[in-house]
Amino acid sequence: MNFVTLFPETENIHLTKDVGMIAYILHKYYGYNSTIACYKNGEYDYLNNEVKGLKIDFIKRYTGKRRIDVIIYLIKNVRKTNILHLFHLSSRSLCCAFIYKLLNPKGQVYLKLDADYRIKEFDFNKRGIKGTIKRWLMKKCKLISIETKNLHKYTNNNWNLNVEYIPNGFYDYGIRNNVNYEEKENIICTVGRIGTNQKATEVLLEGFKIAADKIKDWKLKIIGPIEDEFRSYIDNFYKENPNLKERIIFTGPIYDRKKLENEYRKAKVFCLTSRYESFGLVFLEAMKNGCYIITSNVESSSDITDNKKYGDIFSVDDEVGLAQCFSKTCNQENKIKENCSSIQSYAYERFYWPTICKKIDSLLKK
Repeated sequence: MNFVTLFPETENIHLTKDVGMIAYILHKYYGYNSTIACYKNGEYDYLNNEVKGLKIDFIKRYTGKRRIDVIIYLIKNVRKTNILHLFHLSSRSLCCAFIYKLLNPKGQVYLKLDADYRIKEFDFNKRGIKGTIKRWLMKKCKLISIETKNLHKYTNNNWNLNVEYIPNGFYDYGIRNNVNYEEKENIICTVGRIGTNQKATEVLLEGFKIAADKIKDWKLKIIGPIEDEFRSYIDNFYKENPNLKERIIFTGPIYDRKKLENEYRKAKVFCLTSRYESFGLVFLEAMKNGCYIITSNVESSSDITDNKKYGDIFSVDDEVGLAQCFSKTCNQENKIKENCSSIQSYAYERFYWPTICKKIDSLLKK
């Protein structure tokens, strides 16, 4: 069974995210012949170890325009593809699905919506030729999935279409290393693209500043590449709060997976202040390492915290609400300690890639 994930933007880092992991796990555990089709976007070191056995087929830059190059690739390879795996409810994905089904009627399409709140802006019942074509194309897909229960409920209530709930996951390469609470330190950490509008890092800094006097023994560790335009914000923040310079640490990006894993293992709390997220794979890395979760109320927040059982939730852009979460959580040592083991088990029960892909395999063969 030839399974092709068509995602021209794929870089090495994507191979250990949903883009690469679904194809890889279906290959490793369920016997699929899996390939990622993409432009050559740098080196792909993870092919040697992390996703060994996964193949990459590079899309030629015939025109430099992604949609056209992708369509040319698809036309040339359509007969060698049994299952076409696409991402996002975009005109490009729907165009690819149309061409693929036109040239290979027996082939299957798996559309992973990878959606955040903006999916609600899509009018499934829109009248006119465009709306009719979109509905027809979506109904031709063998499998359509969405990552969060909230949006799953929305799509199934508002679209005349079956959308499956399939969350994102993590993989430990068959070696589960439980984290003991004694390994952890009084650290709140976050991981992501620091300073982007989406990640709302300024909310994280302000929230920590407000709570700082109530959590004096705690540090904030901010991991990830820093947007150039955000550096002046950091400089001004330190000038106004020199007392926090030793307590708020910017590490920059950590690309070594083992080193990043150690950061998660040391942290007691993981915090994400995003204004929106389709799912947030960093949540899962934190959970499998026993971190208590504090998150803005993005679509996946209830799924991740199991309705606040394993974490706390505050409103987007609410610095005061975040500070209250910090103060309450960091002063409840027993609660964090008790959740360290159970949140790891919860992550393995709900968000482990081999289990998730078992469902995908079953639905594709149904």
